[in-house]
Amino acid sequence: MAVVCVIESPEEAEGLIRWSMLFALSLEDERLVVLHSPGISRKDIEEHIATWEAEHPVVPERVIQKLDAEEKEDQILDELRKPPVNLAVLGQNRFATCDAELLERNRRIFERAVCDSILLRLGTRRVQECDSILIPSAGGPHSCLALRIGSRVANRFEGSITPLFVEPDIGEEDGRAVGYRVLERVVREAGLDYSDRKHILPEVIVSNVVEKGVSELAHRKDFDLLLCGASNALTVKRKLFGAIPPSMVDGEEGMSLAVIRRRHSVGHRIRDFFERFFRVRVPQLEREDRIALFDRLQTQSRWNFDFVFLMILATGIAGLGLMQSSPAVVIGAMLVAPLMTPLLGSGLALVQGNLPLMRTCLRSIFFGFFAALGVGALLGWIGPLSELTAELAGRGNPSLLDFGVAALSGIAASYCVARPGLSSALAGVAIAAALVPPIATVGISLTLQEWANAEGAALLFGTNVVTIMLSSCFTFFAIGVRGHGGSKQLWARRLIVLLLILLALLMVPLATVLLREVGR
Repeated sequence: MAVVCVIESPEEAEGLIRWSMLFALSLEDERLVVLHSPGISRKDIEEHIATWEAEHPVVPERVIQKLDAEEKEDQILDELRKPPVNLAVLGQNRFATCDAELLERNRRIFERAVCDSILLRLGTRRVQECDSILIPSAGGPHSCLALRIGSRVANRFEGSITPLFVEPDIGEEDGRAVGYRVLERVVREAGLDYSDRKHILPEVIVSNVVEKGVSELAHRKDFDLLLCGASNALTVKRKLFGAIPPSMVDGEEGMSLAVIRRRHSVGHRIRDFFERFFRVRVPQLEREDRIALFDRLQTQSRWNFDFVFLMILATGIAGLGLMQSSPAVVIGAMLVAPLMTPLLGSGLALVQGNLPLMRTCLRSIFFGFFAALGVGALLGWIGPLSELTAELAGRGNPSLLDFGVAALSGIAASYCVARPGLSSALAGVAIAAALVPPIATVGISLTLQEWANAEGAALLFGTNVVTIMLSSCFTFFAIGVRGHGGSKQLWARRLIVLLLILLALLMVPLATVLLREVGR
């Protein structure tokens, strides 16, 4: 196994090398891979390693690699994907040479690394050993990893770790009792022996502000390292720079601060694989094209007078065409309907993790559906029909073939809307998707008391909506649209899973209809 150390500035080179050596020895890793920017000489790195070797008789094997100036991020991520890599150590210092872009890149690498990763802000203390570690612990996989690694590091120097839980003020005595119970559970989840009071020294601080509780204990005792498990509750920046006053890091013998993230799950690795696959094989959108795409879908997905007016007109045209059993009129309605745009916008919102855009699109889809349903019901009520026409009946009996049409239409529509040069193909996509006619069919069928046909048309519309959202999300991802990553996309991942489950449920009646038709 190997520890990978990424050095971006000369000022943090010695500190990062020393901490990486310490982690490698504590985790019993056999290799240390040092990746350094072109502005840092190999000779300086070798001198720092030689200084460490003079102080410690046991050292891992070293590999030193120079990073390409233009492809640093991809090169680092590719190195971290190699199976022997156990841990990545990244710097987060605010030296003059560490500009905002560099800091942001390290955060992205930290979030995307498939191995365990540590984002480290060096203190002023020269690291020789680490026998006192403060670990705020509230549970979760990242917190458990912090406890395990912190325990191994402190054990190597016969030191101790201090798991800390900050309990809200519910009364001093009760709060501490609850906090110690939580700590016992978390420490045991991490696989450590909670009863080992020589090595594990739990602390509970009663405070309504987590940062104040951490700072209070850090002031009271002398720690070499504050090690936090990354979580969805607090951002990396807040953990690194919010909990501890700068004087405790930058002052004399200041301790180091670190955030640790557990290696990504299988799902993250699959996403990473497809991201690399598409980046190489599918032409990616340029930045200006992505901005234009977002602006276009955000603007045109809003529920406003233009959207309402076109929706009413499209449904009216579709309803009359269905009642006349006129395919040409129905096709004309498909070209007028604006409903495809918020569906594509919702796919973009899913891949971006853009919650405001998703709310805008869902609002337009929801109100658009009921506006069209009302127009369809009104036409059915005032119209001369007493039974279903062929066009109405044809939309009340959907099958898996309709799912295929919706999937391909969603892919084509999202690809065309992202490529301005292909906008002429959008008319054909709108015809293929056929979003408004099923809603008009539902309204007319309900007034005719054709319940089964109304149910089938509603199933067709639901299938179109879910399938187009998912297929457009997939297409936007494939052509280079990316999201925030991390916790900001948690809702999007959950919604995608929910939509996939819903689609699987919709496939059951669709498959039943197809099998029945094949068996005839």
